[in-house]
Amino acid sequence: MSPPPVANATLRAPTLLHRAAVPTLPVSQQGLFFGSVPISETAGFPPPAAPHCWVYVTLNAEIALSLPHSPWLQRLVHEQRARVSVDGQWLWWALRRKYPGRPLVKLAGSDLIHTLAGHAAQQGRRLLLVGSTPEANGRAVQRLRERWPGLAVAGYAPAHYTTGSRAEARASGETLAAIDAWRADYVVLGLGAAKEHRMAERIAPLLDGHVLGLCCFGGAIDMAGGLVRRAPGWVQRSGLEGPWRVWQQPARLLRFLRVLRVLPQLLRGRY
Repeated sequence: MSPPPVANATLRAPTLLHRAAVPTLPVSQQGLFFGSVPISETAGFPPPAAPHCWVYVTLNAEIALSLPHSPWLQRLVHEQRARVSVDGQWLWWALRRKYPGRPLVKLAGSDLIHTLAGHAAQQGRRLLLVGSTPEANGRAVQRLRERWPGLAVAGYAPAHYTTGSRAEARASGETLAAIDAWRADYVVLGLGAAKEHRMAERIAPLLDGHVLGLCCFGGAIDMAGGLVRRAPGWVQRSGLEGPWRVWQQPARLLRFLRVLRVLPQLLRGRY
């Protein structure tokens, strides 16, 4: 039985979505790269509609470190459907040094979720939030509705699962059913980087012709719901957002310490 989205979206029988092959994109339009990853989104959001469902990935230091060990993410960021932006002050500094004078705006999922909600409300598009806990997801849906009156937004929080398990395949299927039931134009995935990149790589081809865009926004749903407070602007600009998150969520300490390994690479220009 298909799971109902959190925010009162009534399910209907899912339709069969067609899987279409999408060619890879050899270079970004702007010619900016972090390693081999094309940085296509340097200003503005959301991307325009395309024949296929685009997938938006915000690249930060933690995701950059995971790239060599994430074949699904490597495939995803080189597909034509991929839209990649820089999220994180450290990477932004590094790329500004590598490409002096080139336009480059830091575009973070925790900010873009609000931009997307505003765009959807103005254009009469339907938005679905997938991820976090049912409580946090529901709070994010409610807050976005309050901020953007008339916004058609619903939420679905998949049951907890581990990558590579049968439960992961089931979560992908249930997410597709929720997307279809809500007739979503835009979908925000807030499952955590590894899970949402794996899911996006798996389901995006099935959404071509049905969904405009799929956004991998990490903890943006928790922030939109007020569960986690966004760092003040001066903290972000100082490159201290990592310690800020640890202060709010001490369980993130080990993750932050692992991310520090990227600093020597950035300082030496090895990217």
